[in-house]
Amino acid sequence: MKQVLAVMVLIAVCGVVGFGAEIHLPAAAPLSGTILIAESFYKTVNGEQVPLPIAVWQGTNGERDTSWFGTRIEAHPGDVIVINPGQYKADIWILTPGITITTDPGVKGIADIWGGVEVDADNVTLDHIAVTGPRKENMLSGHGIEVNRELLNTITIKNCLVEGNDWMGIHIIGPRGDIQTMRIENCVVKNNGSFGIECQGTENLIVTGCTITGNKQGIHVGSNVHHTDFENNTVIGNSETDIFYKK
Repeated sequence: MKQVLAVMVLIAVCGVVGFGAEIHLPAAAPLSGTILIAESFYKTVNGEQVPLPIAVWQGTNGERDTSWFGTRIEAHPGDVIVINPGQYKADIWILTPGITITTDPGVKGIADIWGGVEVDADNVTLDHIAVTGPRKENMLSGHGIEVNRELLNTITIKNCLVEGNDWMGIHIIGPRGDIQTMRIENCVVKNNGSFGIECQGTENLIVTGCTITGNKQGIHVGSNVHHTDFENNTVIGNSETDIFYKK
């Protein structure tokens, strides 16, 4: 059964409109299969509600409409999506800008997504979640966290574990555009099948306090990355190289 979460109800409970709401998962909506987080899912055409198209994957075969997703969660800028600790087989697409996704700080453990987390909106923060594999066990996406640089200016990934993904741990997708600031803080990125962190087009790549090990390349810095700030990281034991700068 398809699920839609109306966040406006939660905002009304908080009593303050515009300051954001906390959306608790999986209590408010299932956390499995294909999940879309967006501000709206339909448009009106000739008086009828028509599902909006979403570019789920790159290329001509990558577009789906919002009815394709098993779970649709309505969220708005400023909202915080709080996930209970546990392991969830899910692919998550984030289209709402300015939200935070985090593990419930009041419960011991971490929310572990056995699938991909794709960020297709600006100013999103991923905080204290895990994105792990391998995909051969759950038949989901091969990358851990994917970032669409056509659609965002700033992203922050902090206090996260990105481990055992078949392909890249943190991967930028999209053929055009530059991110102004990509910030990765206090994360563990290990044992991914390809690069730990792959960054091709970013004005400022900031990686601080991270442990990056057991990948093919630890950090892959593309030729269109203009400034790097690497501080207090442990980048060792990656099979090809720890930090690679593409000329």
